[in-house]
Amino acid sequence: MSFLDFQLPFLITIVVLVGASLRSARAVKSETDFAVAGRALDRWGVAWAIIGTLVGGASTIGTVEMAYRHGLAGWYFTLGSGLACLILGVLFAPALRQAEVTTVAEFLGRTFGARFQAFCSSLTALGMFVHIVAQFLAAMAILIAIFQCSVGVALGVTFLFLFLLVAAGGMVGASWIGRAKFLFLCLVMGWSAWLAVGRLGGLGGAWSWYQANPDTMGLFSYGFRKGFLEILSVVIGVLSTQTYLQALFSARDVGQARQGALLSAVLIPPIGILGILVGMALKQSGTVIAGSTAQAFPLFLREAFPAPLAAAFMGCLFFIVLGTGAGLALGVTTNLSVDFLEKIAWVGRLGSPLLRLRALGGLVLAAAAAIVLVGLDTSILLWSYLSMGLRGSSILPGLLLVVLLPRLAQSSWVVAVLVALPLLYLASVVLL
Repeated sequence: MSFLDFQLPFLITIVVLVGASLRSARAVKSETDFAVAGRALDRWGVAWAIIGTLVGGASTIGTVEMAYRHGLAGWYFTLGSGLACLILGVLFAPALRQAEVTTVAEFLGRTFGARFQAFCSSLTALGMFVHIVAQFLAAMAILIAIFQCSVGVALGVTFLFLFLLVAAGGMVGASWIGRAKFLFLCLVMGWSAWLAVGRLGGLGGAWSWYQANPDTMGLFSYGFRKGFLEILSVVIGVLSTQTYLQALFSARDVGQARQGALLSAVLIPPIGILGILVGMALKQSGTVIAGSTAQAFPLFLREAFPAPLAAAFMGCLFFIVLGTGAGLALGVTTNLSVDFLEKIAWVGRLGSPLLRLRALGGLVLAAAAAIVLVGLDTSILLWSYLSMGLRGSSILPGLLLVVLLPRLAQSSWVVAVLVALPLLYLASVVLL
């Protein structure tokens, strides 16, 4: 396949999307703009900020892969994400937005103390950092597949694009990227699903084929217990991650925060349905994927669309992965800055607050890139669920207590229990 047919359309798509995203930098004048968008986002801005980070490779490439292997079980991630956003809107949005904080650890620290704030911030930052490494790997895989470049070149290009997205717009940029990502997701996933339904013989054909394979294509095709736990893990992961809660902190008021979370709950799950149709069409056609089944969606794009259009769609997927990585890096940067660096007196002499935030974002990305470069990425990805469990066990119990049981949260023994929970979780993983 020639450069003009595939590689050039991919490059043009990426340059245009990233370049357009950098325009959001004009709205960032202070550290408050960078961290919480000046607390001025309306409901759509909040929804785009959540979607911009939450909907990434797992919602697209991962969903198609899981649907190819297990049918409706591919819906776990986007379904769990939608349920988590529903819980955010119904239960947590009012209390979190009224608190006028910047990090969820800061919110908990007001009840449980500064030491607990640092403890929670450390674990949630670690968990998000692991997933930044995962986004590096996903983006690099796309670059290597298309350009046949070296790992070093793919790493450098990915770092450059991520740094531009993180340093330029902060939370304002995250909201803009989320809107762009959703529009392109509708285009890429919607068009792909429409073609997939045609391959299945229409919606009636898709339903007939599903009914003929209920054991292998059902929602709990590889066990109710495992399916339930995977959905629950997504819900816990979202509710205990700084980046998604940071979108609520950035809302204009409580009403906009709540409505933004509820909009996300409505918009995210259908994206998974579109991916499921693509994966099921590949499975029904008898397509055999050589190597990793993660190539299912890229393979479908190459088969179903002319080369230039498929390349442009691959560029959109690359941008989607970048947006997720940038949003996670913003969350880690905010945690480290608010919960740690701002408490050190001499840090205030190191340039302006906005410059420090941007530089810190670059350091976070550089650390993730270094881990990939020295070949530690495989072992880190194997511990991704561990990091999610640590975040969930350290953040979510305290959050539930403060929001739903404020009187119980004042008990003297509560902090000891909240600190013990993630330690017990870690011990159980090591022993079992």
